[in-house]
Amino acid sequence: MSTARMVYQALVCSKELTQFLAHGKKGIYHGRSPDAGTYPILVYSVISDVPALSVDGMELERRVTVRIHILTKDGRFREIHRAVQNVLLSLGFVRAQTQELTEKDIFVEITDYKTVMEGE
Repeated sequence: MSTARMVYQALVCSKELTQFLAHGKKGIYHGRSPDAGTYPILVYSVISDVPALSVDGMELERRVTVRIHILTKDGRFREIHRAVQNVLLSLGFVRAQTQELTEKDIFVEITDYKTVMEGE
């Protein structure tokens, strides 16, 4: 299973997370979202997947970074952030960085999560 698919499955299966999204699990998008119209929503993507350990031409480990965007109309991220973090920590990810920005009338929190995975 791809990393993106694994992350998606874990996010949509989290009742703790989906209860905070405007349309439940339908409020989770990969890569980018259409103009959702109703917020909050969540956008996830794999932004980096690079070899970390190779031996004799075989990739044994790779470092993966997943980026999560939480988009809201009111800037209230705390509960959603905590629910996302619980999901990703259970998959072996750790938080690398978080930043906030405002684009027009949408508040966005962007968080990167990193992990090391077995090579393919």
